[in-house]
Amino acid sequence: MGDRPASTTAERLRTLLLAESSLDVVAAQRRVQLIGRHEVGNDGLLKLSVPGDSVLAFEIISSGGRLPALIEITDVAAVAMRDRVRARASLAGALSVVPGPVGDGGTEVTVVLELAAAELAERGEVTAVTPEAFAAAVPDPLADREANLLCHLVSAHADLVAWLARLVPADRLHGVRRVHPLRLDRYGIELRLEFPSRERDVRLWFSSPAETAGDAPSRLLELLARARACRRARPTAH
Repeated sequence: MGDRPASTTAERLRTLLLAESSLDVVAAQRRVQLIGRHEVGNDGLLKLSVPGDSVLAFEIISSGGRLPALIEITDVAAVAMRDRVRARASLAGALSVVPGPVGDGGTEVTVVLELAAAELAERGEVTAVTPEAFAAAVPDPLADREANLLCHLVSAHADLVAWLARLVPADRLHGVRRVHPLRLDRYGIELRLEFPSRERDVRLWFSSPAETAGDAPSRLLELLARARACRRARPTAH
């Protein structure tokens, strides 16, 4: 069938930063969790909104504008299952205050990470991402909708997950107890096959990549049509 299209490690890292709402900042011998306070601009710069009265803001300002820091993010599957952690990412560099007025009456400080190195750990492998690759990468178009789409699939259409499993080669389904939707991106959907004491992840490819989140339902329906044409028993869904 030839090589299948796939996102690059840098693209998956950018996707993770867009999809996840929380991250940890490790700096000045402290760990701080920020929720809903980060964004990556089109220029590839990671910006954080830090409470102006926080110790972290004080340390950044006191450092003269370049505080060594490590940013850590964990990618957790939206649907409940065993071993929900899909990936872990770390970005190392220096934090500095963005010039300009302090927002909201001086209560927030916007800082930017000058990226020196980044890593993405997936499936037991750690891959480095250069600052140049990170800046040039584009996140997956389904990134900010993936969690909602997967949760809706399970809550409203759980039987469809079992149907989709028909597209998995039969020899990979022997002993499967449950099937969960693990991941959804522009190229397809990934299913988690749960066995009594282990898991296996398998990918089902769309006929063509989804260009927007609005394309995902029709791509899934295409897979479902193929699955319903398969004449064999369905495994147990989530």
